[in-house]
This record gives sequence, C-alpha cells and structure tokens, in this order.
Amino acid sequence: MAGSDDLDPERVKLGSGTIGHSHQAWSSRAIYIVAAIGATVGLGNLWRFPYAAGSNGGGAFVLVYLLAVFFLAAPLFMAETLIGRAGRRSPPNALKAIARQEGFSETIKLWGYLCFLTTILVLSFFSVIAGFSLQYMAMILTGDFAALATGGADAAAVFGDFLSDVPRIGMWHTVFALATALIVGLGVRGGLERAAKYLMPVFFLMLIGLVGFAAARGDMGAALRWLFTFDASALTAGVALAAVGQAFFTMSVGSGGMLTYGAYIGRPIAIARSTVIIAVGDTLVALLAGLAIFPIVFGHGLDPAEGAGLIFVTMPVAFAEMPQGAFIGFTFFLLFTFAAITTSIALLETIVSYIEETRAWPRMAGALLAMGVAWAIGFLTILSFGEWETYYPLSFVPGLETLNPFALIDGVVTYFLLPVTGVAFSLIAGWVIARHTSVAELGIGDGALYGLWRLVVRWVAPIVVLVLFVVNLV
Repeated sequence: MAGSDDLDPERVKLGSGTIGHSHQAWSSRAIYIVAAIGATVGLGNLWRFPYAAGSNGGGAFVLVYLLAVFFLAAPLFMAETLIGRAGRRSPPNALKAIARQEGFSETIKLWGYLCFLTTILVLSFFSVIAGFSLQYMAMILTGDFAALATGGADAAAVFGDFLSDVPRIGMWHTVFALATALIVGLGVRGGLERAAKYLMPVFFLMLIGLVGFAAARGDMGAALRWLFTFDASALTAGVALAAVGQAFFTMSVGSGGMLTYGAYIGRPIAIARSTVIIAVGDTLVALLAGLAIFPIVFGHGLDPAEGAGLIFVTMPVAFAEMPQGAFIGFTFFLLFTFAAITTSIALLETIVSYIEETRAWPRMAGALLAMGVAWAIGFLTILSFGEWETYYPLSFVPGLETLNPFALIDGVVTYFLLPVTGVAFSLIAGWVIARHTSVAELGIGDGALYGLWRLVVRWVAPIVVLVLFVVNLV
C-alpha cells in the first residue's frame, strides 16, 4: 500500500487500469462523464437548488447562479480536476506531489485536508436529507401516503410530524450512511461506476416526466415568471453570494470530490470538453427540478420560501393527485435517493482514497470509519429539525443570531468552505502548476480559450469571491 510520502509519478500505471498501488482508473471517458455528472447531480440540484431559489427571490438568484456555473464554477471545476490528474492522488497527497514537482511549498497540501472537513460536514446532512426520501418511500409502501391527497396543509403536517420523530429520522439516516459506505468500499469499478452507469439515465427520464406533469397540473406560468424574471431590486450581495455558493455546491467545487475523480482519469480524456458536458448536464437538472417543483408550489398556494423541506411538502401533493401516484411517487423518491448516493459516494471517496494511500487498512474499513464520523455529526442536523430548531449556539455573534446547528453547518459549507477552497484550488492551478502541464492536461491547446481559463482561475474567481465576502461583511 503506497504511503503518503511515496509520490513517485513513475509508479502511476494508467495503462494497466490502476493509479499507484491503490486506485483504479475509469474504464472510459463516457463512464467518467456519467460518474462526474452523478457526483454533481444530486441533492444540490434536486433538493437545495429549489429551496435556495425560493428563499432568495427566484429570478435574480437564478440569473447569478447560471452565470456563476459557467464563468466561475466550471473553470474552477477544470482547475480541481486538473490538480487531481496532475497529482494522481487524494487531495493532500496530490497537492504535495505538485508542490514537489513545481518547487513550491508543500504547505499547500493543507487545502487538501480542509477538503476533508467540507466533505464530512456535507455528508453529515446529505445523509439525513436522503433519509427523508427513504421515509417517504416507506410511507407509500404502507399506504400512509394516501393521507396527503387533500392538499398542501396535510403534506406540511405529515412532514412536520416526521421531523419531530428523532428515532425514525436517525434510523433512515443510518441506512443511507451504510449504503454509501458499502458502495465506496467496493471500489471504483465495483461500486462507483455501476452506481452512476445505471441510475442516472433513469433519473433524467423520470425528472422530465415530472416536469410534464407539473406543466399539466400546476401553474407553470407562475413558475416560469418566478424562476426567469429578473428583478434588480431582489439582487443583493447576500443573494449573489448565495447563488455563487450554490454554483460551487452543485458543481462540487471545493469539496475535493472532483480532484479525487480527476486522479482516476486516463490521458485520452480531455478535461475541458468533459467539463462543459458535465456543467450543462448539472445545470439542466437544477432547472428541471425547479420546473418540476415550483408549478406545484404555485398551483397549490404553497410558499416558495418554505426552506429545506420544500420538496417533501410539494411533491407528495402532486403524487397523491396523480393516477398511479403511489408508484410514481415511490419511483421519484427512490431516484432522489440514488441521486443523493451518487453525490455522497464522490464525497466519501475523497477521504477513503487518502486512507488507502496512508494506511494499510481494508478499503471497506476506511469507508465505514469516515462515513461513521459524518453519521455522528448528522445528529446535529436531525435535532435542528426538531427540538433544536430554535437553538442558536452562536447567538452572541452578529449575523448568526438565528442560525441553528444545521443552518450553521450549511452556511459554513456553502458561504465559506466551498468558495474559499475552490478559489485556493484555482490559484494553485493558475499560479503553481506550470503552464505546459496545464495546457497538456486540459486538452484545449495554448490559445485564446486557455488564456481565458487562466485569467479566470488566476484573477477573476478570487476577486469575485473576495468582493462578495467583503460586501456581505460590511
């Protein structure tokens, strides 16, 4: 088992399907793209995007989000993937290898360790939210779902009752956490590839079908106006930072997941071209999620600013009114769970790959240990939906007076860790990695496109994020 100091690039054996002595490579470019889309298309799109848009004014948020995806998050996605393929290791060791190669300080590896904090925090609440979908699947199977047929008020009440049932939420949280750990424990081709290859196409088709239903049974006109009408008065620094944070969140920038996936990429795969496909697919799912949910929200007089529970209040109303609604609802929440798993396994892989490189442990043991830490922290989120809903641990800090533990975790990840780590990776890709190396890895030549990418990762992204931080602090 390779150690953390054993970073000799000559030990990389892409042709044999392995990287170093620990890691397998993706079997094809198509599989990598599907897996990367699966990693980005998850709760960030289906759960977080609709409620973030609803809580931040709709159209103004969406416009900034779209701009941020393609002009900030996508170039930084390329930067993070570039670091992974150039370093051929988990985040800390990849950065350490690059520092040695470029004659730079090895302290940059600390950004890789920060990825682990981000990963654990995101996994902690992803697992809880995904557990909600498991609960709704169980409700459908037992017939309890029929109680929602009378409308949104009942759906909100059912969801509220569930949030107060800590043992039940904890049970589903545990089931999802174990499933994630087991898939990652099986390895790249045994677990990651199979999960992405078979689940994501079905997920896309199901989501398109739900948009069709929303158009027929909801208020699509109101949803379109809400999502795509730009209101300048609604565009504040807070909304802009939320949109940029969401773009980083949904593209998995700054978490180290794409850096780790990049370490498994073979030479024939062009990073830049693959990133465009991934960004388009990721954005399409986010918009489709909005078009599936908000017509139902407006058609039933529900509040678009409902918050984290939006999807669990609106979609059951729709399914309860549909012919074969129980079957369709079950399928939707099953796919919702799968989408969550494809993101969670990418996050968990970041830590497990490091454990493989530094410890002579079975892969499954590393996956269970890392996911176990996230599972334990997840109970802060569970309690935040119940008896700790009005517990504000940092009430003495200006601006944080009304944030419960879940809101604090979500805020730290979205508004600080992801943007800051994403920018750190962009600076490393733009200033530390040699020009000839990045040109060769990205696959776009040393022309205008490369110059534009280099401008963004060196200057534009860091300045934009810094300005947003400063403006929000003033």
